[in-house]
Amino acid sequence: MKALDPRLSFISFFDKTWYNATRNVVATPEFTFKPDSKEDIIKIIQDAESKGRRVRAVGAGHSFSQVAEPARKDYFMELFRLNACGKYEEALSPEGLRTKEDGEERHFVKAQAGIRIKCLNKALDKMGLALDNMGAFDWQTVSGALSTGTHGTGIHQPAFPDMVRAIVIIGTGGLITHYEPTNGITDPIAFEAKYGASIKLEQNDELFYSVVLGLGAMGIIYELVFEVSPTYWIKENRTIVDWDTELKPQLLNGYFKKLVEEQYDFVSFRVNPYKTYSKKLRKEVRWCALAMQKKYKWSERPPERGLKARTKNWLGYIGGNIGLFSWLVVSSLNRKISGAPASINSAIKFTSDELFVGKSFRVLYQSGVALRKHGISSEFSFDVDYPKLVDIIDGACGHFHSCCHDHGLYQTSHIPVRFVQQSKAYLSPCYTGPKMFVDFPTLEDVRGRAEIMYFTQAYVVNKHDGVPHWGKVNDYIYECRDFIKEHYPMSEKWREIRNRLDPKGTFLSDFVIKMGLR
Repeated sequence: MKALDPRLSFISFFDKTWYNATRNVVATPEFTFKPDSKEDIIKIIQDAESKGRRVRAVGAGHSFSQVAEPARKDYFMELFRLNACGKYEEALSPEGLRTKEDGEERHFVKAQAGIRIKCLNKALDKMGLALDNMGAFDWQTVSGALSTGTHGTGIHQPAFPDMVRAIVIIGTGGLITHYEPTNGITDPIAFEAKYGASIKLEQNDELFYSVVLGLGAMGIIYELVFEVSPTYWIKENRTIVDWDTELKPQLLNGYFKKLVEEQYDFVSFRVNPYKTYSKKLRKEVRWCALAMQKKYKWSERPPERGLKARTKNWLGYIGGNIGLFSWLVVSSLNRKISGAPASINSAIKFTSDELFVGKSFRVLYQSGVALRKHGISSEFSFDVDYPKLVDIIDGACGHFHSCCHDHGLYQTSHIPVRFVQQSKAYLSPCYTGPKMFVDFPTLEDVRGRAEIMYFTQAYVVNKHDGVPHWGKVNDYIYECRDFIKEHYPMSEKWREIRNRLDPKGTFLSDFVIKMGLR
């Protein structure tokens, strides 16, 4: 085989083993590249195509699925060196310059594909700006979070793909294309005057809403343009409640619906799938942590002050960020797995926080660096239906009881629930309407993890028709023929667009094939 171009040899690594964050996905591609410019990406694509190779790119490896996994012969890119960001003001159309409905000025930021959300948040903060939403974790790159449909929470807040106003992709042959919706933010005449033939502008809904959640199969993301907001505060209240006597009745009587859809901007909760004995109440209870968060303009900071308002629960911080603590939990459960219910109770109590007021990204960050190495999950979406949610939670708790009784397998973490706005992205599970997401995290290194996750996926899909998150563990779906076609009404259009943009199959992945999206 012809040798690599000198520049590609300089930025390449031979037989470098790649692991995702939790090390449940491992691959050793023949060549791994670390590009630091669009010219490098173009060279990599052109060289791969000349040799009949496919091309894959990865961000932080935070996904638990095989979405970013390269095959042995694929050219593999790590994008961390592409981490610049700044205000985007070039070639904006009158539509792009127009103020929002509430009279606020619109703000746009361009970010390269390899920047981590954590770093983007810091850069935005220095500009007096902030993302409107984010997932519970900020270690992902923006391109990785986008490509897998990261959603965050908030039924009136945009998910990650719906904050993007433009996406620059380097595709087959090294062609650079700037994609926007049909009524995009860019003035075509001004854009052509600035870039000429070097970058192609496509303002087309079908193309944009296909590539914006493309699973890495449409080309290599180079840059993204986000619409963001001025810096804002969030006031959070996180309380511990009982499922049977407090939260469940609120879901059934309509009170919880008002919390989610009228009173708060972000609402989520976590449920212990097991009941434990409460000495105080002298009975068995199923504890939950209920988080309610409300946005405030920067000029209208909530009046609460003092140490309590400025700090989160310090026990929760230690548990989420000190690696020794999570290692001790894993070791303890491997010695005595029946301790899982009490361990989950402790984790739920550590997340309680009567009051916290902080900048948006500090409140929306709900996880910890230590859990990045040990936490893994399957997550499923459902149409928003609060009584149905009760059935799902009660059913899941019964399922975990059966796993324990019949197989000696324990769920080792709580069940988080979030509510997400409708999306325009064709492969978003939220395309058909707002959704509620029910997550089933567990600890990667605890014995029996793989078995209970498989049983849970089969149960949720078959019993409740749950639709899995692209970035989470979803092995069971590989066995479900036509599942994607039945649950994603725009999947055929997405497939058509993918084949049109990638006629050589340069960016096709084994994951896309397994999911039935070839």
